[in-house]
Formats: sequence, structure tokens, C-alpha cells
Amino acid sequence: MKSRILFFVATLMAAVGLQAQTLQCSPEKPVAGETVTLSYDQSKTILVNEKELKATALLLNNNPTGDRFQIEDVEFTAEKGVFKAKLSIPAHVNVFYIAFANEVDGAKDNNKGQGYGFALYQADRKKILPGTKGNIGLVKGRYASFANVERNPAEAFALIVEEFEATPSSRKDPVLLSFCAVEGKRNKNEAMVAEAKKMAEALVMDNKASEQDLFTAYQTYRVLDEKAALAPLTEKIKKKYPKGLLVRSEKMEALSMEKDLSKKVALYESLSALPFTAAEKPALQGVVSSLASGFLMKKDWPNFEKYLSPITDKIRKASMLNSAAWSLCGEGIVKEVSTADAVLSAKYSKQSIDLIKSLQAAKNRADIPFNKSPKQMKEDSKAYLGMFSDTYAVSLYRTGKYTEALEYQQAYNETQKFSDPETNERYCIYLEKAKGGKEAEAMLEKLITKGAASEAMKTQFVRLFQANNSPEAAAQRYLNNLELEAKANKKEELRKKMIDREAPDFKLRNLKGEEVALSSLKGKVVILDFWATWCGPCKASFPGMQKSLEASKDRSDVVFLFIDTWEKGDNKEKAAAEFIEKNQYNFNVLMDNDDKVVGSYKVEGIPTKFIVGKDGRIKFMSVGFNGTETLIEEVAAMIDLASEVKP
Repeated sequence: MKSRILFFVATLMAAVGLQAQTLQCSPEKPVAGETVTLSYDQSKTILVNEKELKATALLLNNNPTGDRFQIEDVEFTAEKGVFKAKLSIPAHVNVFYIAFANEVDGAKDNNKGQGYGFALYQADRKKILPGTKGNIGLVKGRYASFANVERNPAEAFALIVEEFEATPSSRKDPVLLSFCAVEGKRNKNEAMVAEAKKMAEALVMDNKASEQDLFTAYQTYRVLDEKAALAPLTEKIKKKYPKGLLVRSEKMEALSMEKDLSKKVALYESLSALPFTAAEKPALQGVVSSLASGFLMKKDWPNFEKYLSPITDKIRKASMLNSAAWSLCGEGIVKEVSTADAVLSAKYSKQSIDLIKSLQAAKNRADIPFNKSPKQMKEDSKAYLGMFSDTYAVSLYRTGKYTEALEYQQAYNETQKFSDPETNERYCIYLEKAKGGKEAEAMLEKLITKGAASEAMKTQFVRLFQANNSPEAAAQRYLNNLELEAKANKKEELRKKMIDREAPDFKLRNLKGEEVALSSLKGKVVILDFWATWCGPCKASFPGMQKSLEASKDRSDVVFLFIDTWEKGDNKEKAAAEFIEKNQYNFNVLMDNDDKVVGSYKVEGIPTKFIVGKDGRIKFMSVGFNGTETLIEEVAAMIDLASEVKP
């Protein structure tokens, strides 16, 4: 028996990544509620030359209906060649992972995919806490990105089954059952499906099952599409709990699916008499947000404000206020808008900024989303504040407050390092209004040289240069020289960012059913663009990608592949094909239906583009979308640089 226990402990330690000595915890067998010391020896890791470490802790608990985890910052300091940190473990936590954010050539230290995890022990430091194996399984299957762990659904399932056997109460855990049901259905894993079904059946047969237990069984059957079992269970739950979890869930789902706004309002009003729990509040926030969004689309501002009022999620509320302000101000400074709309836009925009500033100043952990550490929230707040400042600047310009508009536009443009031509264009217009043509001309010259200017900015520069300096021909020649210098500078900047990483091979089918293998394209420059039909930035980047594709159409050594991944819905090919056809893009779309290719490239967000050189290795990685003109210029320069690499 003792040898079996020792074997199990060794297996568990391997599962959480404890067999590596790179990161150690003292005490070796930590107890929840105490402060531990972490020691990290970077000498044998890819972070060997890092002077500072950026890290967070993923702290997991057994909460079945609320927040299953929270993220906290970890402050490492160098002490005698070893980085050390103190971490206070909350009393309700049973396992934690340390995730390093530092990157070297696009890679992070994740302990060879296992991550750095630590199980917590009972007070005698002999046995691990109940729920530990289940939560480690969730990390490997659902929360991998938060822990810097390579996702492994099979290993996750094995750990969760062990938890079911070791801790009978865990068989009622809706989070664990949900994972088994969803993953089993998605991957056609019969073992997972059978386990989830067995657990659900046990809950239904239990005479002492609580409402939550029955609702967990209902959710499991629904995921598994067990219609025969679902119908009588639904009837049973509704009869026993006429205002219970299932009834409330169905009403919220009906409201979410309803397209008619007046019917949505009626459904929402019917919810007021139901006893919602704290765990249901986030879903209820989503429901009321859909109403506010509906009235935003209709530009019904009194009702927009009415349904915005109950929203307590500051980020959600601020984002909706920003969307309303952006709509009211004409989405820029080109369209005509009424004075009343401009004034209301400024009001909403200022409210959005005030909400984000209150988040930045938050000292209470409860005010920060569970899936963000305080530092991460501050960084996110900076990004939100910058984006909302851009909207507020437009609103201020619309109301004739040019100096204030310039101030807020500068706040945003500085977060972008003045790299976005669209917002630079507005900045220079405000600058000319607030401080005159001379200062605007000087700034335009800098931005054109930097390669961060739109065509309108170049026209503005020519006009100001003519007025302040010389005839039109001289100004145009000067502009041409600036553009040439900008392109050369951009190319040299990109050259410094070139990487040399393995490009995982893959075989995927395109929308025509043809198989495409990356290895078959060696000797060519290949542009891989990971995207999805629901991804706004992906879709915003496609006009620029279409132009980039057309610019290279005569080059037989350049290939563009658009990899549809993380797609939603049952018919992914249909969704992708309809989108491409509707927008008349000439893209070769490959379907990554099981999300394996995007996983092999370790993509964390889309759009993400990889430029593969003629030697079959990755030379550039680009994440996000910073404007069409910038995209076109960068893709062209990266193709040229990748073309210099010999096969």
C-alpha cells in the first residue's frame, strides 16, 4: 500500500511540474493560509539572461458555482543569483501555479509544457487537499493559458477521474462534469462522454440531490444531447423548483436569443420576480447588457441609459459608453453630426474614462476581475483609457474644444507610440487647430519620416509646407524623399525583429476540399494568417490583407494561407465560406477545425500572422491589427526580408 501511495504522489508531482528543481517552494509541502517562499534558479532556463522576472500566480479552489480561480501578482527579486518571492496563499486554495511572462524569442519558460504547479496539503502536511487532482486536471484542460501549461485534455480527464474516485463529493462538481461533457462531445471521446453521463445519472438517482445537483445533471445531459434523459429531468426540476435555477436559466437564454427588442424588454421585466443568486449575477449582467446594446443600435439614448444603469461591471459599462459615444460623434471627424449628438457623445465618453480611472485607483481586490491580477488590470486599464481617450478627443473636437481634444488624442497616440496613421491624422488636425500650422507641419514631417502617416496627412503636410516654405513642386519632392526614407527605416526596424523559429508542419483542407501541407511550400515565402469569422480585428485587417495579396500576385515565390481557427458553431466551413464570398476576398482559407494547428503555433490571440521564410522557418510573428496602411507596409517589408533567406 505504501509503495502505491508513493507512486501516486510521484505521478501527481509530475503532473503539476514539481519534479523540476528550477522553481522550488518552501515549505516543500505548503498549507493553505500560509505564506510561502518561492526560489527560481534561472541558470538552466531560457530566462538565464533576464534581469527582472514578471510572474503571476494562478490560485485554484473548489468553488462549484462561483469563481474557480483568481490571478495574483508575484514579485520576484534577485538574491545571490537566485530569484525569490513571497506568496500568501488564501485559506480556500488547494493548488497554485506560477506563470512567467518573460519571453525569449517568443517563448516562455513553462517547464517543458508542464508548468510550475504546487499542490497544497492538509494541516499535517501528509495528504494533499481534496479537489487538488481535479483542479490540476482543469488547468491542463481548461485554464492552461493562465498557467503557461500545454493543454492536454486526455491527461486532464485522467486526473479528474482520479478525483471522482478519491473524493466522492467531487462527482457533483458542475465544473468537472462540464469539462468531461464538453471535451468528450467536442473530441468524440467515448470515455469522457460515458463518465459524464454516469455522473449525471447518479445525481438524478440520488434521493438527496439538491437543486444544484439536478441542474448540473440537466446541463450535462444537454451538452451530451441526451434528449431521452433530458425531457423527464426538465419536467421534474421545473415541477419541484418553479422559480429555480433551470427556469431562470431558460428565461435568460430566451432573452439572449430573442431578436425583437420589445420582446426582450418584456422578458427582462419578467425576470425581476425571480430569486437570482450571486453566482448568477454575471449572466444577468450579460442579459441586461444585450438590452442596452439593442437600444444603442437604435440610438434610443433614454432607454440605453435605463438599461446601462444596472450594470456593475465597470469594464463592460465603460466599453458600452465608449461605443455609444463613438456612434454619436460620427465614428471620427468626417461625417456631419448635430451639436446635441456631439455634446451627448462627450458626456458618455467622459463617463467611460471616469469608470476606467476608478478601476486604476481600485485598492479592493473585489473590484478587480478574478481572471486578472492587479498589475494586469492596471495595464489593461491603460489600454482602455487610451482607446477611450481617442473617442473623447473626437467628441471634444466636435464641440470646438481643440486644445483639450489635442491633449486626449496625445494621451492615446503615446500609448501607440504614434504608430497608427488613422489616429495620427486626427492628432495633426487638432494640432493645427490648437497651435497653428508651423507646429503641425513639424509633427507631420516627423510622422511621415517614421512611416506613420496617412494620405490625408501627406496632403496636409504639402499644404502647410507650401504655405510656410516653398512652391508645390518642391514640397512634393520633399514628401517623396520622406516616404523613401520612411520605408527604409521601417525595413531596418523589422530586420532587427527577425526571428528564426521552427514552423510546425501541418496538413489542412481548404474550402475547396484540397489538402495543403506547409512542407510542400518550402522554397517559398508563406504568410500564415490565423483568424475567425467572429474576430473583429481579424475582419478589420482583411481589406489590407487583400491588397497585400494583390500586390504579390505576380510573385510565384509568395503564398498566402488564411487559417480559420477557434471558429464557433456547428458548420464552420459554411460560416467561413459565406464570409469570404460575401466580402469577395481571394483568400485560400484552410480549416483548422480541431484547433490543433493554432495550438502547435502557441497562438494566444487572433489575428496572428507568421511569415515563414524560404527555408521553412518562421521569420516574423505579428499579433493584432494596427491599421490598414501600416499592415500593408509591414507585410510588404516582411515578405522582402523573408525573401532574402536562402532555402
